[in-house]
Amino acid sequence: MSTVLRSSLRRFGTSIFSTITELAIRQQATNLAQGFPDFDPPEQLLAAAAAALQGGFSQYAPSIGYPDLRRAIAAHQADQYGQRWDPDTEVTVTVGATEAIWSTVHALVEPGDEVVLLEPCYDMYPPCVVAAGGVPRVVGTTGFPDFRLDLDRLADTIGPRTRLVIVNTPWNPVGRRLGADELRVLGELCQRHGVYVVADETYEHVVFDGAAHRPVVSEPALAERTVSVSSVSKTFSATGWRVGWATAPAELTDAVRRVHQFVTFTAPSPLQHAVAVLLDQAGPDFYRQLTVDYTERRDTLLAYLVKTDLEVARPEGAYFVMTRCAGDELDYCRELVQRASVAAIPASAFFADPADGRGLVRFAFCKRLETLRQAGERLTAR
Repeated sequence: MSTVLRSSLRRFGTSIFSTITELAIRQQATNLAQGFPDFDPPEQLLAAAAAALQGGFSQYAPSIGYPDLRRAIAAHQADQYGQRWDPDTEVTVTVGATEAIWSTVHALVEPGDEVVLLEPCYDMYPPCVVAAGGVPRVVGTTGFPDFRLDLDRLADTIGPRTRLVIVNTPWNPVGRRLGADELRVLGELCQRHGVYVVADETYEHVVFDGAAHRPVVSEPALAERTVSVSSVSKTFSATGWRVGWATAPAELTDAVRRVHQFVTFTAPSPLQHAVAVLLDQAGPDFYRQLTVDYTERRDTLLAYLVKTDLEVARPEGAYFVMTRCAGDELDYCRELVQRASVAAIPASAFFADPADGRGLVRFAFCKRLETLRQAGERLTAR
Protein backbone atom coordinates (compact mmCIF):
# COMPACT_ATOMS: atom_id res chain seq x y z
CA MET A 1 0.00 0.00 0.00
CA SER A 2 1.32 3.43 -0.97
CA THR A 3 2.36 5.74 1.87
CA VAL A 4 2.57 8.63 -0.59
CA LEU A 5 -1.16 8.62 -1.30
CA ARG A 6 -3.33 10.74 0.99
CA SER A 7 -4.29 8.68 4.02
CA SER A 8 -8.03 9.17 3.49
CA LEU A 9 -7.82 7.57 0.04
CA ARG A 10 -5.61 4.58 0.90
CA ARG A 11 -8.59 2.35 1.55
CA PHE A 12 -9.54 2.56 -2.13
CA GLY A 13 -7.48 0.10 -4.15
CA THR A 14 -7.37 -0.60 -7.87
CA SER A 15 -10.86 -0.67 -9.37
CA ILE A 16 -12.33 -4.15 -9.68
CA PHE A 17 -13.19 -3.25 -13.28
CA SER A 18 -9.52 -2.89 -14.14
CA THR A 19 -8.59 -6.07 -12.28
CA ILE A 20 -11.22 -8.27 -13.94
CA THR A 21 -10.69 -6.75 -17.38
CA GLU A 22 -6.95 -7.45 -17.19
CA LEU A 23 -7.72 -11.05 -16.19
CA ALA A 24 -10.18 -11.37 -19.07
CA ILE A 25 -7.60 -10.10 -21.55
CA ARG A 26 -4.98 -12.56 -20.31
CA GLN A 27 -7.43 -15.44 -20.60
CA GLN A 28 -8.96 -14.15 -23.87
CA ALA A 29 -12.32 -14.39 -22.12
CA THR A 30 -15.62 -12.92 -23.27
CA ASN A 31 -15.88 -9.75 -21.20
CA LEU A 32 -19.32 -9.36 -19.63
CA ALA A 33 -17.73 -7.54 -16.70
CA GLN A 34 -17.09 -3.97 -17.78
CA GLY A 35 -20.02 -2.00 -19.16
CA PHE A 36 -18.70 -1.01 -22.57
CA PRO A 37 -20.26 -2.11 -25.88
CA ASP A 38 -18.33 -4.25 -28.34
CA PHE A 39 -20.05 -2.51 -31.27
CA ASP A 40 -19.63 0.92 -32.83
CA PRO A 41 -21.66 4.06 -32.10
CA PRO A 42 -24.30 5.11 -34.67
CA GLU A 43 -22.84 5.87 -38.08
CA GLN A 44 -24.16 9.44 -38.06
CA LEU A 45 -22.26 10.11 -34.84
CA LEU A 46 -19.00 8.84 -36.36
CA ALA A 47 -19.60 10.83 -39.54
CA ALA A 48 -20.27 13.99 -37.56
CA ALA A 49 -17.07 13.46 -35.57
CA ALA A 50 -15.03 12.95 -38.74
CA ALA A 51 -16.46 16.14 -40.21
CA ALA A 52 -15.68 18.07 -37.03
CA LEU A 53 -12.10 16.75 -36.99
CA GLN A 54 -11.63 18.09 -40.51
CA GLY A 55 -13.58 21.25 -39.79
CA GLY A 56 -11.15 23.11 -37.59
CA PHE A 57 -12.49 22.15 -34.16
CA SER A 58 -9.14 21.26 -32.64
CA GLN A 59 -8.72 23.97 -30.01
CA TYR A 60 -10.31 24.60 -26.61
CA ALA A 61 -14.06 24.84 -26.54
CA PRO A 62 -15.72 27.22 -24.07
CA SER A 63 -15.39 25.72 -20.60
CA ILE A 64 -19.15 25.27 -20.20
CA GLY A 65 -19.45 23.63 -23.63
CA TYR A 66 -20.18 24.73 -27.17
CA PRO A 67 -23.51 26.57 -27.50
CA ASP A 68 -24.80 24.11 -30.13
CA LEU A 69 -24.37 21.16 -27.77
CA ARG A 70 -25.85 22.98 -24.79
CA ARG A 71 -28.88 23.90 -26.92
CA ALA A 72 -29.18 20.27 -28.10
CA ILE A 73 -29.06 18.99 -24.51
CA ALA A 74 -31.73 21.46 -23.43
CA ALA A 75 -33.90 20.44 -26.41
CA HIS A 76 -33.47 16.76 -25.56
CA GLN A 77 -34.61 17.34 -21.97
CA ALA A 78 -37.61 19.32 -23.19
CA ASP A 79 -38.62 16.78 -25.84
CA GLN A 80 -38.15 13.70 -23.67
CA TYR A 81 -39.31 14.91 -20.24
CA GLY A 82 -40.88 18.33 -20.60
CA GLN A 83 -38.05 19.93 -18.62
CA ARG A 84 -37.05 23.48 -19.49
CA TRP A 85 -33.37 24.35 -19.01
CA ASP A 86 -31.69 27.55 -20.12
CA PRO A 87 -28.70 26.40 -22.22
CA ASP A 88 -26.72 29.49 -21.20
CA THR A 89 -27.17 29.31 -17.43
CA GLU A 90 -28.40 25.79 -16.58
CA VAL A 91 -26.55 23.34 -18.87
CA THR A 92 -22.85 22.43 -18.55
CA VAL A 93 -20.87 20.07 -20.79
CA THR A 94 -18.38 17.90 -18.89
CA VAL A 95 -15.81 15.18 -19.54
CA GLY A 96 -18.26 12.35 -19.12
CA ALA A 97 -20.79 11.83 -16.35
CA THR A 98 -17.97 10.93 -13.95
CA GLU A 99 -16.48 14.41 -14.11
CA ALA A 100 -19.91 15.99 -13.75
CA ILE A 101 -20.46 14.01 -10.53
CA TRP A 102 -16.94 14.78 -9.28
CA SER A 103 -17.31 18.51 -9.93
CA THR A 104 -20.74 18.63 -8.30
CA VAL A 105 -19.62 16.84 -5.15
CA HIS A 106 -16.56 19.07 -4.82
CA ALA A 107 -18.69 22.16 -5.45
CA LEU A 108 -21.25 21.40 -2.75
CA VAL A 109 -19.58 19.37 0.01
CA GLU A 110 -17.72 20.99 2.91
CA PRO A 111 -15.24 18.93 4.97
CA GLY A 112 -17.23 16.87 7.46
CA ASP A 113 -20.51 17.03 5.54
CA GLU A 114 -22.33 13.73 5.20
CA VAL A 115 -23.19 12.38 1.76
CA VAL A 116 -25.79 9.63 1.51
CA LEU A 117 -25.12 6.84 -0.99
CA LEU A 118 -27.71 4.25 -1.99
CA GLU A 119 -26.01 0.87 -1.79
CA PRO A 120 -24.92 -1.03 -3.79
CA CYS A 121 -23.48 1.96 -5.61
CA TYR A 122 -21.17 2.69 -8.51
CA ASP A 123 -17.65 2.42 -7.16
CA MET A 124 -16.53 5.97 -7.98
CA TYR A 125 -19.01 7.59 -5.59
CA PRO A 126 -17.28 6.80 -2.25
CA PRO A 127 -13.76 7.98 -3.22
CA CYS A 128 -15.25 11.08 -4.80
CA VAL A 129 -16.99 11.95 -1.53
CA VAL A 130 -13.91 11.20 0.59
CA ALA A 131 -11.65 13.24 -1.72
CA ALA A 132 -13.96 16.21 -1.16
CA GLY A 133 -13.68 15.80 2.61
CA GLY A 134 -17.18 14.39 2.94
CA VAL A 135 -18.34 11.45 5.03
CA PRO A 136 -20.14 8.68 3.11
CA ARG A 137 -23.28 7.31 4.77
CA VAL A 138 -24.78 4.28 3.06
CA VAL A 139 -28.43 3.29 2.88
CA GLY A 140 -29.13 -0.25 1.80
CA THR A 141 -32.02 -2.07 0.17
CA THR A 142 -34.17 -5.11 0.77
CA GLY A 143 -31.46 -7.09 -1.01
CA PHE A 144 -31.49 -9.63 -3.79
CA PRO A 145 -33.51 -9.95 -5.98
CA ASP A 146 -35.78 -6.90 -5.49
CA PHE A 147 -33.33 -4.28 -4.17
CA ARG A 148 -36.08 -1.97 -2.93
CA LEU A 149 -34.80 1.08 -1.09
CA ASP A 150 -35.05 0.91 2.70
CA LEU A 151 -37.13 4.05 3.22
CA ASP A 152 -37.09 3.83 7.01
CA ARG A 153 -33.31 3.68 7.04
CA LEU A 154 -33.20 6.54 4.54
CA ALA A 155 -35.27 8.65 6.92
CA ASP A 156 -32.98 7.74 9.81
CA THR A 157 -29.82 8.58 7.81
CA ILE A 158 -30.73 11.94 6.25
CA GLY A 159 -30.43 14.60 8.92
CA PRO A 160 -28.90 17.94 9.93
CA ARG A 161 -25.37 16.93 8.88
CA THR A 162 -26.44 15.66 5.45
CA ARG A 163 -25.40 17.87 2.56
CA LEU A 164 -25.96 15.66 -0.46
CA VAL A 165 -27.56 12.43 -1.67
CA ILE A 166 -26.26 10.63 -4.77
CA VAL A 167 -28.82 8.51 -6.61
CA ASN A 168 -28.51 6.45 -9.77
CA THR A 169 -31.62 5.61 -11.81
CA PRO A 170 -31.73 3.35 -13.72
CA TRP A 171 -29.49 1.86 -11.09
CA ASN A 172 -26.09 0.30 -11.74
CA PRO A 173 -25.50 -2.46 -10.64
CA VAL A 174 -28.96 -3.68 -9.61
CA GLY A 175 -30.92 -2.84 -12.78
CA ARG A 176 -33.75 -1.03 -11.01
CA ARG A 177 -35.55 2.23 -11.67
CA LEU A 178 -36.37 4.26 -8.58
CA GLY A 179 -40.13 4.29 -8.11
CA ALA A 180 -42.49 7.20 -7.50
CA ASP A 181 -42.82 6.32 -3.80
CA GLU A 182 -39.05 6.25 -3.33
CA LEU A 183 -38.58 9.62 -5.05
CA ARG A 184 -41.47 11.12 -3.06
CA VAL A 185 -39.93 10.11 0.28
CA LEU A 186 -36.50 11.25 -0.88
CA GLY A 187 -37.97 14.61 -1.88
CA GLU A 188 -39.72 15.08 1.44
CA LEU A 189 -36.55 14.30 3.38
CA CYS A 190 -34.29 16.50 1.27
CA GLN A 191 -36.70 19.41 1.43
CA ARG A 192 -37.05 19.06 5.22
CA HIS A 193 -33.29 19.02 5.83
CA GLY A 194 -32.11 21.33 3.03
CA VAL A 195 -30.25 18.55 1.21
CA TYR A 196 -29.10 18.57 -2.42
CA VAL A 197 -29.16 15.63 -4.84
CA VAL A 198 -26.90 14.38 -7.61
CA ALA A 199 -29.03 12.33 -10.00
CA ASP A 200 -26.85 10.05 -12.13
CA GLU A 201 -29.17 9.21 -15.03
CA THR A 202 -26.69 7.94 -17.60
CA TYR A 203 -28.88 4.90 -18.37
CA GLU A 204 -31.96 7.06 -18.96
CA HIS A 205 -32.74 5.50 -22.35
CA VAL A 206 -32.05 1.87 -21.38
CA VAL A 207 -35.40 0.91 -19.82
CA PHE A 208 -37.57 -2.15 -20.39
CA ASP A 209 -41.02 -3.70 -20.44
CA GLY A 210 -42.90 -0.63 -21.64
CA ALA A 211 -41.69 1.59 -18.81
CA ALA A 212 -40.36 5.12 -19.20
CA HIS A 213 -37.51 6.81 -17.38
CA ARG A 214 -38.68 9.01 -14.50
CA PRO A 215 -36.19 11.86 -13.98
CA VAL A 216 -35.43 12.67 -10.37
CA VAL A 217 -36.31 16.34 -10.96
CA SER A 218 -39.83 15.29 -11.89
CA GLU A 219 -40.45 15.02 -8.15
CA PRO A 220 -41.54 18.61 -7.26
CA ALA A 221 -39.65 18.72 -3.97
CA LEU A 222 -36.41 17.86 -5.80
CA ALA A 223 -36.75 20.15 -8.81
CA GLU A 224 -34.78 23.07 -7.35
CA ARG A 225 -32.17 21.05 -5.42
CA THR A 226 -30.99 18.47 -7.99
CA VAL A 227 -28.05 18.33 -10.40
CA SER A 228 -29.02 15.86 -13.13
CA VAL A 229 -26.19 14.09 -14.94
CA SER A 230 -26.08 12.09 -18.18
CA SER A 231 -23.71 11.44 -21.06
CA VAL A 232 -23.15 10.12 -24.56
CA SER A 233 -21.63 6.88 -23.26
CA LYS A 234 -24.63 4.60 -22.79
CA THR A 235 -27.24 6.07 -25.13
CA PHE A 236 -24.89 6.39 -28.11
CA SER A 237 -22.51 3.50 -27.31
CA ALA A 238 -19.49 5.78 -27.08
CA THR A 239 -18.01 5.17 -23.64
CA GLY A 240 -14.56 6.32 -24.73
CA TRP A 241 -15.68 9.73 -25.96
CA ARG A 242 -16.04 11.18 -22.45
CA VAL A 243 -18.72 13.74 -23.23
CA GLY A 244 -21.30 14.28 -20.52
CA TRP A 245 -23.47 17.02 -19.11
CA ALA A 246 -25.10 18.41 -16.01
CA THR A 247 -28.40 20.28 -15.89
CA ALA A 248 -29.48 22.20 -12.80
CA PRO A 249 -31.01 25.48 -11.64
CA ALA A 250 -28.75 28.45 -12.30
CA GLU A 251 -27.33 28.76 -8.78
CA LEU A 252 -26.34 25.08 -8.66
CA THR A 253 -25.01 25.25 -12.21
CA ASP A 254 -22.81 28.21 -11.29
CA ALA A 255 -21.33 26.18 -8.41
CA VAL A 256 -20.65 23.18 -10.65
CA ARG A 257 -19.02 25.33 -13.32
CA ARG A 258 -16.66 26.99 -10.83
CA VAL A 259 -15.17 23.56 -10.06
CA HIS A 260 -15.45 22.10 -13.56
CA GLN A 261 -13.26 24.85 -15.04
CA PHE A 262 -10.35 23.78 -12.84
CA VAL A 263 -10.83 20.00 -13.16
CA THR A 264 -10.86 19.49 -16.93
CA PHE A 265 -11.74 23.00 -18.21
CA THR A 266 -13.57 21.59 -21.25
CA ALA A 267 -14.63 18.42 -23.05
CA PRO A 268 -13.09 17.42 -26.43
CA SER A 269 -14.06 20.02 -29.02
CA PRO A 270 -14.79 17.91 -32.16
CA LEU A 271 -16.70 15.31 -30.16
CA GLN A 272 -18.92 17.99 -28.66
CA HIS A 273 -19.98 19.01 -32.15
CA ALA A 274 -20.66 15.40 -33.14
CA VAL A 275 -22.84 14.79 -30.08
CA ALA A 276 -24.80 17.95 -30.81
CA VAL A 277 -25.53 16.66 -34.32
CA LEU A 278 -26.79 13.29 -33.13
CA LEU A 279 -28.83 14.72 -30.25
CA ASP A 280 -30.57 16.94 -32.79
CA GLN A 281 -31.16 14.02 -35.18
CA ALA A 282 -32.14 11.32 -32.68
CA GLY A 283 -35.91 11.40 -32.62
CA PRO A 284 -38.43 9.04 -31.02
CA ASP A 285 -37.64 6.23 -33.48
CA PHE A 286 -34.00 6.19 -32.42
CA TYR A 287 -34.82 5.78 -28.72
CA ARG A 288 -37.53 3.20 -29.43
CA GLN A 289 -35.07 1.11 -31.44
CA LEU A 290 -32.50 1.43 -28.68
CA THR A 291 -35.04 -0.09 -26.28
CA VAL A 292 -35.86 -2.88 -28.73
CA ASP A 293 -32.19 -3.71 -29.24
CA TYR A 294 -31.33 -3.74 -25.55
CA THR A 295 -34.42 -5.75 -24.69
CA GLU A 296 -33.28 -8.42 -27.13
CA ARG A 297 -29.79 -8.41 -25.63
CA ARG A 298 -31.16 -8.60 -22.09
CA ASP A 299 -33.50 -11.47 -22.90
CA THR A 300 -30.78 -13.35 -24.77
CA LEU A 301 -28.46 -13.30 -21.77
CA LEU A 302 -31.26 -14.05 -19.30
CA ALA A 303 -32.23 -17.14 -21.28
CA TYR A 304 -28.75 -18.57 -20.69
CA LEU A 305 -28.28 -17.39 -17.11
CA VAL A 306 -31.46 -19.09 -15.88
CA LYS A 307 -29.99 -22.39 -17.08
CA THR A 308 -26.98 -22.02 -14.79
CA ASP A 309 -26.78 -22.59 -11.04
CA LEU A 310 -27.08 -18.84 -10.43
CA GLU A 311 -30.12 -17.08 -9.00
CA VAL A 312 -31.10 -14.35 -11.48
CA ALA A 313 -32.79 -10.96 -11.01
CA ARG A 314 -34.64 -9.50 -14.02
CA PRO A 315 -33.48 -5.92 -14.68
CA GLU A 316 -35.92 -3.03 -15.20
CA GLY A 317 -33.29 -0.70 -16.64
CA ALA A 318 -29.57 -0.20 -17.35
CA TYR A 319 -27.66 -2.97 -19.12
CA PHE A 320 -26.68 -5.28 -16.28
CA VAL A 321 -28.07 -8.47 -14.78
CA MET A 322 -27.52 -9.07 -11.09
CA THR A 323 -27.19 -12.70 -10.05
CA ARG A 324 -26.32 -14.62 -6.90
CA CYS A 325 -23.99 -17.59 -6.58
CA ALA A 326 -23.94 -20.11 -3.75
CA GLY A 327 -20.43 -19.30 -2.51
CA ASP A 328 -17.86 -16.53 -2.55
CA GLU A 329 -18.38 -14.11 -5.42
CA LEU A 330 -14.67 -13.35 -5.90
CA ASP A 331 -13.82 -17.03 -6.17
CA TYR A 332 -16.76 -17.54 -8.50
CA CYS A 333 -15.66 -14.78 -10.90
CA ARG A 334 -12.05 -15.98 -10.97
CA GLU A 335 -13.15 -19.56 -11.54
CA LEU A 336 -15.62 -18.46 -14.23
CA VAL A 337 -12.83 -16.89 -16.26
CA GLN A 338 -10.73 -20.03 -15.93
CA ARG A 339 -13.53 -22.56 -16.50
CA ALA A 340 -15.86 -20.86 -18.97
CA SER A 341 -13.69 -18.05 -20.34
CA VAL A 342 -16.37 -15.52 -19.36
CA ALA A 343 -15.70 -12.46 -17.20
CA ALA A 344 -18.20 -10.99 -14.74
CA ILE A 345 -17.91 -8.53 -11.86
CA PRO A 346 -18.06 -9.59 -8.20
CA ALA A 347 -20.71 -7.15 -7.03
CA SER A 348 -19.36 -7.00 -3.48
CA ALA A 349 -17.17 -4.22 -4.94
CA PHE A 350 -20.26 -2.00 -4.89
CA PHE A 351 -20.63 -2.24 -1.08
CA ALA A 352 -18.77 -0.43 1.71
CA ASP A 353 -18.70 -3.75 3.56
CA PRO A 354 -18.04 -6.47 0.96
CA ALA A 355 -19.79 -8.97 3.23
CA ASP A 356 -23.09 -7.22 2.39
CA GLY A 357 -22.59 -8.20 -1.26
CA ARG A 358 -21.58 -11.79 -0.61
CA GLY A 359 -22.49 -14.05 -3.51
CA LEU A 360 -23.58 -11.25 -5.85
CA VAL A 361 -22.24 -11.30 -9.41
CA ARG A 362 -23.03 -8.75 -12.15
CA PHE A 363 -23.09 -9.46 -15.88
CA ALA A 364 -23.18 -6.76 -18.61
CA PHE A 365 -25.23 -7.31 -21.77
CA CYS A 366 -24.14 -4.24 -23.77
CA LYS A 367 -22.65 -6.60 -26.33
CA ARG A 368 -23.41 -7.94 -29.79
CA LEU A 369 -25.90 -10.79 -29.84
CA GLU A 370 -23.22 -13.15 -31.12
CA THR A 371 -21.03 -12.19 -28.15
CA LEU A 372 -23.85 -12.88 -25.71
CA ARG A 373 -24.65 -16.21 -27.35
CA GLN A 374 -21.00 -17.25 -27.25
CA ALA A 375 -20.83 -16.33 -23.57
CA GLY A 376 -24.10 -18.11 -22.92
CA GLU A 377 -22.93 -21.33 -24.54
CA ARG A 378 -19.79 -21.22 -22.40
CA LEU A 379 -21.78 -20.51 -19.24
CA THR A 380 -24.13 -23.43 -19.79
CA ALA A 381 -21.57 -25.95 -21.05
CA ARG A 382 -21.25 -29.03 -18.81
